[in-house]
This record gives sequence, structure tokens and C-alpha cells, in this order.
Amino acid sequence: MHTLRRLRIDLAWHSKNKSIEVRICFITGQKNSGKCGITDYVELILQDFEKLGHEIERYFIKQGCRELTDLPSADIYSIQFAPYAYSKYGITYRVFNQLAKKLQNQNVHLNFHEIWVGAYPRASWKEKTIGWLQKNLILSFLNKCKPAWVTSSNAAAIDRLNHTGVSTKFLYLFGNIPYSSTSKVAVIGHTLKVAFFGTTYADFPYDELGEFFSSLSKTCGKQLEIILIGRQREGGCADQVLSLCKKNDFLIQRTGELSTHLISKQLQECSLGVSTTPYDVIGKSGATAAMFEHGLPVLAYDDGDTPEKSLFIPDPFEDQIFMINDHSSVEKLLQFIKKPRKSFFDGVAHTANKMLELIS
Repeated sequence: MHTLRRLRIDLAWHSKNKSIEVRICFITGQKNSGKCGITDYVELILQDFEKLGHEIERYFIKQGCRELTDLPSADIYSIQFAPYAYSKYGITYRVFNQLAKKLQNQNVHLNFHEIWVGAYPRASWKEKTIGWLQKNLILSFLNKCKPAWVTSSNAAAIDRLNHTGVSTKFLYLFGNIPYSSTSKVAVIGHTLKVAFFGTTYADFPYDELGEFFSSLSKTCGKQLEIILIGRQREGGCADQVLSLCKKNDFLIQRTGELSTHLISKQLQECSLGVSTTPYDVIGKSGATAAMFEHGLPVLAYDDGDTPEKSLFIPDPFEDQIFMINDHSSVEKLLQFIKKPRKSFFDGVAHTANKMLELIS
């Protein structure tokens, strides 16, 4: 019997009988806990797989690696891909050619956290040139390795991959902030607390956000209190948020680096969140996922880089996304805020189950 068909039968049997163990090997770049989203992603999801009785292996491809050795044996190899995860210069042909050979005739899951660079209309000539090279290396790897399952977390990547002939399914990227049950959801007070969590990107329309906030404050009759939660990435645009607050007389608080417990507490005390990640790639933002999972409505912006027909938000959060370039969003947002807070959504367990469904 073909190995893949046998594996699917075993997994289907397991879902009913809860006793068949599957050995899954996660292949990632260099381990960097707390500073690399992919590392944190794998560390969280493997805990759920282990709870379900599966055996987990980790295989790290270090920066500058030239030879791949000691690849563990496994039923499934899950490659967590981003172009700069394995080398600061991007994809290296030597390493990925070796990996493709080692994984031929194996059950492979390829999960794109990011695809090649320059895959958006306003990319520079340099980005498009590097992206063309990366794209061809990726396609070469796919042709040699022939993964059984290809997934990604965001609309833009799925759109680009499908247009190159790579059939790609959606796999939710969960937040990396577990729920702190010792915290209490804040009662709405004299201010409306707004969470900025995650990287603040330069291309976000901060002036338009300021106008939206002013309308929001005037409509609800409350002063806005902006909370910059957690460590701010070097090169981010926190200063633009500070300038926006000063210009509009909004209150501002910077928490600095916090534990996941305290970040969860901050999210529970806020009434809404802002994601400066473009709408079409919002699915690759673990910080935005954390805000969704904590029940927050989230303000976002569509930069128009991906066709509207290809855009989507995961079903559990469809009612939590509000666009700042939609003038009707202010009233809709305030109506949502007045509703009882949604229960915490366990994204880790959700993705672990969806991944098992995918391969069964």
C-alpha cells in the first residue's frame, strides 16, 4: 500500500480510537525562542500534538549550514518556510537541494509563513530581481520534493502560490499569547483603551488612522488611550503612533517588554486593537491573531496589493475585523464593543486539529 494512503488510514483510525501515534518532524531555521515567530509557533503547536499522543522531532537548519546530517526518521516532515529563516542572504540552493533529495518519497507538509520577496505591485527593481531568484528556487524545491500538502496563513501568499500553479490551502497561524485566566476583563471606563501589539509598519496610513480615531472618540464621547504593548521592534514606527497621539491629544502608554501573562492582561483590558500589517497578509501576524483570540475587534487597512476576490479572514474572526478606510466602520465598531466580550479562542488547539484533518 502507498505510504501516504496508509498514513491517512492510520490517522483516520486514530481520530476514532485515540491510540495510534504519528511521528512528526518539524523542520525550521535556527532555534531562537522568544525572538523568532516561527520558533515560538512550533514550540506551541508541538505541545498540543504531544498531548494528542504524537511523537515530535525538531530539526534545525542553522544559519550558514552547508551540509544536512542526521535528519530524524518520521511519518511526516513539516517544513516551516520563510526565505530568510535558513540564511541571512535568503534561500541557499545547496541546502534546499540536499533537503529535497532527503525528503523524496516521504510525506511532506510545506507551510509558507512567507513566500519570496517582491511579490507585491510596488516592489523595487532589486526586490523583484531577488524575488524572481527565490521564487525559482522554491519552485525547483517543490518539483523535487513533491510535498503532499502545501499551506499558508495569509491571503496574499495563497494568491501568489496558486497563480504559479502550486495548489495551496489555508492553515491558521495562531497567536503566541496564552490566555491569562487570573486577569479580569475591564469594565468600560472614561477612556477607550486601544491596543497596538506587534510591529508598527511604515506603510500604514497613520494620518487616516488619526482621523478615524478622532471620529471614534467624538462619537463615543470618550478620550482614547493608546497602549503600545510589549517590546517594539528596532526600525518599527512607534514614533509615528506617538506623533499621532500628540497631534490629537490622545493618552499614550508604553509598557515595554512584558511576560505573556502580562500581555494577556493588557489585551483583556483594552476595548479594541490596531494591526498595521496589511490586510492581505494579516494572517501571518501572530500579534494580530493574539488580539483576535482575546476577543478584540481589530482595525486594519487594505493596501490593494491582492485582488479582493482572494481576500479573507478566518471564519471565527469575520465579525472582528474593521477597516479604517470604510467610513461606516466607526458605528459598527462601537456596536461590537458594546456586546459581551467573546470567549478566548484557543488557536493552538485549533491549528493542531486542522493540520491533522489536512493530512488525514
